[in-house]
Amino acid sequence: MAVKKDLAAFVLSRNKEQCAAFCSPGAALTRRMYRAKHPSEIIALKCMDGRLNLAVMTNTPQGIIKPYRNIGGKFDLGWPYFGRLILDDVEYAVSKGRTSVILSTYHFSKGDHHRGCAGYGYDTAAARTGAMKLAKQFQTAFGGNHAAVFPIVVGVETDEGGLVFHGAGKDTFDIANHVDATEESLRSHVRHMYPSTPTSIIDDLLPLVVGNQHYVKKIRAEKRPVVEMEHKEQIIAVGRGFDWLHLPNRALIIGPYDPKWEDAVATAATIIAGNMKAKRVAASDGTLLLVSAPFRSVGADQGVAREKALYLAREAERVLRERAPQIAKKLKVLAGTVNMHTRAFEALKK
Repeated sequence: MAVKKDLAAFVLSRNKEQCAAFCSPGAALTRRMYRAKHPSEIIALKCMDGRLNLAVMTNTPQGIIKPYRNIGGKFDLGWPYFGRLILDDVEYAVSKGRTSVILSTYHFSKGDHHRGCAGYGYDTAAARTGAMKLAKQFQTAFGGNHAAVFPIVVGVETDEGGLVFHGAGKDTFDIANHVDATEESLRSHVRHMYPSTPTSIIDDLLPLVVGNQHYVKKIRAEKRPVVEMEHKEQIIAVGRGFDWLHLPNRALIIGPYDPKWEDAVATAATIIAGNMKAKRVAASDGTLLLVSAPFRSVGADQGVAREKALYLAREAERVLRERAPQIAKKLKVLAGTVNMHTRAFEALKK
């Protein structure tokens, strides 16, 4: 199926640029240095909202934070596919002698609750409660002694991009309120939030905190217009391996973890239709359904990834045509696989 040149060309050009950057000697060495200093595996459980890009918000090298996306940041370890992937992640980390830090996130806007989480009906309290329940589920499944898995609840304020870390009880640490704090002061705050956490984990959390502090200061200095804080997505991305997009506010990213993932696709279409109605994006550009499946080795792994991408594309397109006809009228589809060693996206023919 032919794709509209503007959105498809943007995606393919973006991938080419990001792939080149990811594979550059400097980037590869930077990741290796970062891993050597901060070995913990960082896993972020996030909403499909395109504004939530923790790598950007924490100034972390691409490929360090592993994202999982679903509407509202809603996940359940009981979902067979999701549970298996998380267990694989944890077992891999243990095999390397590493701990796993799980960031269970929710998001909100301090300026207008309608810029908050659509997946929770803009109810920040409900979104926060959901993130806390998910963190507790990780504690139950992997043990409350935090021997290998450390679940942490983190709020993301989307107007300025500030992170809010939740500790025991009602303790919180809002980085946006400490933009002039020294690194040692930030470390002290993080240590206070998680007093029983090993020093090695505090060491691995601190770069995220410091990076976010710098990001918030940058956003404030730029005096970003309100329009840039709002939903402006035109792309519905379904599947895995999308961290190469590496920019906010262009795509709603949906992982196929929830057995009812089709509902998230329909919700994404509603959000994009709202963007068009509010003229935050041009309706004439249409909508791009971008589908990706990752692989790590050529052969069967790559072959199965192709079949996954084609399957997800067929099902997502069906959902949009049945449940979002206003989007489906100008829907174009781009499906492909991503080599996780290079982040290169290879488009497939349907």
